[in-house]
Amino acid sequence: MDAVVAALVEEVTAGLRAAGDPGTAEWAKRYLKSDLRHYGVRMPVVRDLVAGALRVHGPLGRAQVVSCARELWRPEVHESRIAAGVLLERRVRVLVAEDTALLEELLRDSRTWALVDLLAGSVAGRLLLRCPGALDACRGWAAEEEQWIRRSGVLSFLVPLGDRDGFGRYWPVFTEVADPLLEDPRFFVRKALGWVLRQAGGKHPDEVYAWILPRAGRSSGVTVREAVRRLDAVRREEVLEAYRHGRG
Repeated sequence: MDAVVAALVEEVTAGLRAAGDPGTAEWAKRYLKSDLRHYGVRMPVVRDLVAGALRVHGPLGRAQVVSCARELWRPEVHESRIAAGVLLERRVRVLVAEDTALLEELLRDSRTWALVDLLAGSVAGRLLLRCPGALDACRGWAAEEEQWIRRSGVLSFLVPLGDRDGFGRYWPVFTEVADPLLEDPRFFVRKALGWVLRQAGGKHPDEVYAWILPRAGRSSGVTVREAVRRLDAVRREEVLEAYRHGRG
């Protein structure tokens, strides 16, 4: 193993162990219904540990980032896997479209929103914004039946649709991907759709309104409620009424 990679992984791992709290660990494991070991380290502390290690041992090249992420993911420890995601997030600028294969590998091993949302919503989303070549992978995830991979595909559009340039490029793609998913019965898919629509509605309420209004009647309540959060009161009520009419 690269000496820099080994030192960084050891520093982060030791920091996670030292910062752990048994009460927090027990609560988080129960809340997430997790089969991983938990140290009980809160997210801000994990972020600080990764940032500190990168200041000491960085900057890392792409191969080192990938190796560090794999090494941090290897233990079946929740916070170590969170640290892997945070490291990829902080160094996403060195990743390339082909690294969606690494992200997919980690996503398939995640089995919880707490890991999926970081890897998909933040890392894959930032990668997609930088590298349009990542789009095929993201579309493929959304088309899969497995709940967490489908959620990942939806959330990969979260960052791009919040970006001025990214919206113009990816809104038509997202709406094409999202339309057949509106009737997915699973909460975590429905919530992800609404979350992305809410994000897009912050700067582009006209487009979100025009898209969701004729589809509100076949959308879930959680999707619609999230989608209308950034619309004005009149449009919000119009979409909600269309939802109620479709359900009535």
